[in-house]
Amino acid sequence: MKKIDIITEKLKKEILELLYRDEMYNAILIELIQNNMDNLGELYINETKNGITEILHIRNDGNSNFTNFVYTSADGLKDIAFKIKELNYRKILLAGKLEDVNSLFKILGCNKTITPNIFYKLNIKKYNDIYREYQSKIRIASLNNEDVDKVKEFTVNFLEAKTEEEIIKVANDEKILAKMKSGVYLLDYENTLIGMARFVGKTNNFSEITSVYISEAYRSRGFGKELIGHMIDIAIGEQRTPVLATSISNIPARKTYESIGFERQGEYAYEFI
Repeated sequence: MKKIDIITEKLKKEILELLYRDEMYNAILIELIQNNMDNLGELYINETKNGITEILHIRNDGNSNFTNFVYTSADGLKDIAFKIKELNYRKILLAGKLEDVNSLFKILGCNKTITPNIFYKLNIKKYNDIYREYQSKIRIASLNNEDVDKVKEFTVNFLEAKTEEEIIKVANDEKILAKMKSGVYLLDYENTLIGMARFVGKTNNFSEITSVYISEAYRSRGFGKELIGHMIDIAIGEQRTPVLATSISNIPARKTYESIGFERQGEYAYEFI
């Protein structure tokens, strides 16, 4: 696989053509290619005279080397595995469809049992048929000190950072401000900020919802459902279908998502090599 340092408009078009074949699952990388190439990370490809056949993308988020991939053949998947071995990065967090991650692990000789995530897509018709009345409001976070501090607090709690080192890693100013500039939404109840969420990938047709968090004191009161509802409304207003993923073992979240019209699409994996 060859590393891409400069993406021409022609190459960009060819990369997106491959990614859009499975748009829903490639939302994060599609958004980076379309809107945020200055913060792209490392990109490797295989190509033939007929176009690009494989993509390997690695981006250090401060906690891990977040890695996703696309392939069109068994030999292409082997090339991706060999490149990962060659790079020999620490803390690679592999993301992809469960069957694809399992296949890649097998080639890499990783014997791990993966706890899958369930990938959901909203059935907009079902959602529109559900009566909704919100106690809360939502707004996009501003870059003022109050909002920055609140996003830091929520991020630390969401990621369950405990030690001082962990907290510094997940809530340093550069990382938090980068997230806020791309859009963090805050949930307001009676002039108190009680939760957050954001979109991690926007494509032509989909918006992926992530980082859904409600302060502990306000849980089990319907605010999680309201937060998701607000995010859904924003996505639909932008003429995109919301998607999201959650652990198969997170039964409360799954029940919430399914109760408002999300339908299971497949199994997804986030797993460290």
